[in-house]
Amino acid sequence: MGMEAEEVAAQLRCPHGEIGKQFGQVMNLRNLTMIVEALAQLDIHDGSRVLEVGCGNGGLLGHILSLAKGVRYAGVEISADMVEAAQAFNAPFLAAGLAEYVLLEDATEGLPFPEDSFDRALSVNTVYFQEDLGCWLGEMRRVLVPSGRLCLTFAERAFMRSLAFTRDGFHLVDGDEVVSVAGAQGWTLLRRVDRQDLAVSKDGELVERPFVHLVLEKGDERIPPN
Repeated sequence: MGMEAEEVAAQLRCPHGEIGKQFGQVMNLRNLTMIVEALAQLDIHDGSRVLEVGCGNGGLLGHILSLAKGVRYAGVEISADMVEAAQAFNAPFLAAGLAEYVLLEDATEGLPFPEDSFDRALSVNTVYFQEDLGCWLGEMRRVLVPSGRLCLTFAERAFMRSLAFTRDGFHLVDGDEVVSVAGAQGWTLLRRVDRQDLAVSKDGELVERPFVHLVLEKGDERIPPN
């Protein structure tokens, strides 16, 4: 697309405008392996209520709803353009009451759902944009039922810092750091799965992209901060 690194970073954080719509489609396809594997890590069962934070343009909703019988889904996005695209593309599923898409206009206000609203949650390539990771993980925990599971999928610092656009507005982390912050919020690590896929860089080059799935379970009590 011939964009500067700063503009690429802004679109990855919050796709907007006509270019943002293109980004949404590209991210949906380029991150397909990560998203599908994250869903597989969650053991979605009949009747599961699934939350996806950073749902993009909703291209995989049909797949998600087909993972088990009676699945209900909610997708959250900070991009109004992505919510609009997801709602338009998935209108039949929404009309049937199987899913909803919610615009999170102010991330500091938390997730717009009551406690114990979901059984499973996932978020792919969003940890980089959380200025207060502990608060964000606390909110994810709040909306899950006891023993609910969350899969966080992302590329770690060593790989991400090799990409020019991550210098603008990205908070790069390693898996161990995320696990430590999650533990302080009452999460238990069930497993860490290290993977890699063949990806295409923003320069059009083929690269081996390492990434990690962190599968967390909601514990009984949140550990108060020191």
